[in-house]
Amino acid sequence: MPVPRKAIALLLATAPLLPAQQAPAPAPAAAAAEVSDLTTKALAEMEADHWEEALKLLTGCVAQHDAKALELYGPSFGVTWYRKGICELRLKRWDDAAKSFEICYNKYPNPRGNGTADSGNLYNKRALLRWGEAAQGAAKYEEAIRLFNKFMEERDKTRDDEFNPGSHYLNLAICHFRLGDLAEGLESLETVLQNKPRFRAPDSGIIAAFQAFVEASIAKRDEKPLLSFLERYRSGIILEPFEMEPYGGLFLKLASDAMAADMDGAALVLCQVVPPSDVMSADLRSRLERLGNRTEVKELTRTVSKVKLQASLDALSKQRTDGEPLEVAQLGLIAVIHEKRGNTRGALASYRQLEEYYPKTAKREDHLFHLVRTTAAVGDPVSECGELFLKDFPNSKHLPAVRRLLLSSLFQAGDYENSVRVAGELLPKLTEGSPEHDQALFVLAASHYHLGHHDQARPLLDKHVEKYPKSAQHQAACYFQASARARLRQWPEAAEALDKFLADDPGPYLPFALYDRASCHLAQDQQVEAFEKLSRLEKEFPETEALDAALVLKGRILERDGKTDDAVAAYKKALDASEHREHAEVATEALCQLVTLIGAKPEAATYADRFWKAYATSPLRLRMAVAQIDALTAAGRDEEALARLRECITPTEVPGLQEAIDHYAAAYAAKHGLEELQQHFSTFPGFDPANKAASARLRIALIGEAEKQTGEPAAARVKALYQELKSGFAPADLSAATLVRLGDHLRLKTSAPRQALPYYEEALARPDTSLHVAARFGRAAVLATGSAEEKARAIDDFKHVANDASDEAVKDLARYRIAETQLAAGDAGQAAETARQYLALEGARLAPEANLLLGESYEALGKPAEALASYRDVWSTWQDTIRISAPAMLAWLELSVKQAKPADALREPAMNYLIRTKPALGNSSEAEKASWQEVEARVATLGSPAPPPAKEEKP
Repeated sequence: MPVPRKAIALLLATAPLLPAQQAPAPAPAAAAAEVSDLTTKALAEMEADHWEEALKLLTGCVAQHDAKALELYGPSFGVTWYRKGICELRLKRWDDAAKSFEICYNKYPNPRGNGTADSGNLYNKRALLRWGEAAQGAAKYEEAIRLFNKFMEERDKTRDDEFNPGSHYLNLAICHFRLGDLAEGLESLETVLQNKPRFRAPDSGIIAAFQAFVEASIAKRDEKPLLSFLERYRSGIILEPFEMEPYGGLFLKLASDAMAADMDGAALVLCQVVPPSDVMSADLRSRLERLGNRTEVKELTRTVSKVKLQASLDALSKQRTDGEPLEVAQLGLIAVIHEKRGNTRGALASYRQLEEYYPKTAKREDHLFHLVRTTAAVGDPVSECGELFLKDFPNSKHLPAVRRLLLSSLFQAGDYENSVRVAGELLPKLTEGSPEHDQALFVLAASHYHLGHHDQARPLLDKHVEKYPKSAQHQAACYFQASARARLRQWPEAAEALDKFLADDPGPYLPFALYDRASCHLAQDQQVEAFEKLSRLEKEFPETEALDAALVLKGRILERDGKTDDAVAAYKKALDASEHREHAEVATEALCQLVTLIGAKPEAATYADRFWKAYATSPLRLRMAVAQIDALTAAGRDEEALARLRECITPTEVPGLQEAIDHYAAAYAAKHGLEELQQHFSTFPGFDPANKAASARLRIALIGEAEKQTGEPAAARVKALYQELKSGFAPADLSAATLVRLGDHLRLKTSAPRQALPYYEEALARPDTSLHVAARFGRAAVLATGSAEEKARAIDDFKHVANDASDEAVKDLARYRIAETQLAAGDAGQAAETARQYLALEGARLAPEANLLLGESYEALGKPAEALASYRDVWSTWQDTIRISAPAMLAWLELSVKQAKPADALREPAMNYLIRTKPALGNSSEAEKASWQEVEARVATLGSPAPPPAKEEKP
């Protein structure tokens, strides 16, 4: 340790060297004067802290006079060597200092019982202490300990006022620690701390000894003694805030070293020893104010210096300005320690503070990366910090990891909208085939899937499945790929993909794939297969998240089969399962199904009340308000049912809105009559008359109720209401449902069906696709009667309907209309092929019409034999269906005559047909009767010669 300032002061106060009283011969006057002069000058240089200059003077003095100094000056010349050693200590020339103190001690001892302060070697014993300090400085710790102990044995306690026990024991502690002797070092260090006020131990010495202790503990990787010491003596090593600035970095360095040695507990305590910078700064400013004009003030074991205070304050200020205050290292260490101990949230808190309060640090990139990483590790959203990292450090080495963490966190948190945005932005920047591209592509595709953007998800999923067969996400991508097809109602493709997925390794997606496959079966009228898949799911996976939805689907199948009680039981199980899983969407679906199926029974009202109590804000609230009408009406709560439905009806377009308004109109009209309904709708609550679309919805519902009435006045009223709707509203003013309803009316009920086209076109331009099939079918039906180009467009529309419609009857009709329009367009060959394909389908609903059309196609193709066979098949198989069998019989007769078939061979089957079908004429329409009578008239002509062809008049 450095020589205490007090010791130097005592040295300077010592009188110049005098000749020894007991010297054998008097010293020459010149020599004595020279020694006195040299020592006086050296003392002056020492007083001025000019240690190098003082050393030169003292070295010259001993070199010139030491040989005869003992006989000339006696022991007192040892003081010169002592002073020389002091200078060498200050200059850290340890070996030279040790030699000087050794000479002072060994060569210039005081005579026993005869040494005095004036004539002897005052520092003879003290030289042992300084000699030990020199040995300590030279890292000769065993030697230093020996000398320190020898000094304690020989020191003159009555005369050694300068001795500082605090510094002595601290030096002894340091030497023991450097030798790895923790127990011996602790004994000395604890002696100082237990006697700190009495020993006047300097804080700098205590810190130095503690540093040696920590370093020795780290070297031995022995944390227990250190933790025990910190528990007992923590207050002894904690200085006041204004003193801590010079040592803050040291403590954090020790903490870092301790952490590297897996001594995390000690490292954490060492970090906590350092007070916050603002606390140190505030204490420093307070001390400076208290000093006032004084340069320094002495306080027990320390001297408070204005210069040092200001230097510490300036250092802290610079650290803040540079963005590198002690808290940066402190929080960084604490974060690592917390994470090593498994306290990830503690680490996250530290990294969050680093990013929030110390953004100027040079290590911000690493801190922000760790913030992203630990945020993801605890399952919190990383979108904010992750995107900030991508923005601020676009060239970072951590970029791939941050991208992965950001996407993974967003996706796992179910934040699919942001997942789509971030993945979409990243994907063009990533190299195809890289892990990052693999992940981004999957997240983008799967997020679109979860958002219901299945048309966007499908090509992305196809690409991922093809490009990354070894991806960790391959199994999930394969499931989403197959499931997306089911969500898009591409039933055959979905069924094929799901069968392949189920045949491979479905893993955890098995119950979900079974549910999707059941949906495909059900959509393709394969109820038995659908029920089998759902039963398997229910039996094998009673805890799966898909169970409640599967039970709802099972209920629909049972309901379709007419097994009402079993369907109700399935919906009840679905309700219990969904509420257990907190699946509100499925629970509300089950409640709606139960209320609809149970109908007017009191139990239905109970389930409706349960819905409004628990799920009043559900997206299905409008549907429930409709479904509960019968149940509440039966319970005498019809006004309540109307009020609830009225509350749920809004001017804003939502799925099922027009249907809800229609039900409301029916219920209101049933109770109050059509006239009051019309008046009620003119001032409907919440509907602004200026809102054209909303007003049109009410008008359509009113028309629907008017259409239920019979008679000429009712028909006239309906016609007038439609005309008002057509003339009073532009297509852009109407909702999609109203557009289709008005278009259908114009197409089917007026003599100008082409007026419907603008309404169908407007409906198809709307983003709501729920009515696109109906609008497309209506448009196709109109275009099918138009030009060749329009017929081609109609065929394309019918194909879309056949592919997209969920109603099998609509799909069936569209398939037939394709062939019908192809024949009308003059493409008999394609019409025949389409008709044959249609007839090959199981359960073709329009088989009679298709067979008739097939015969017409064959006739147009010049294939009379095939045409006659088709006609005969129609009138023989479906003869009671006069609207089809009569035209088929007539076509058969005409073509047979053209083919010169014998009249007798034609008359008999034709007469049999007329006889068998005549009883059915009583229930036939006028058009059917006319068609039958046409056959009758043609049969009457059989056997008569055909009239000669009309002669062509020449101009």
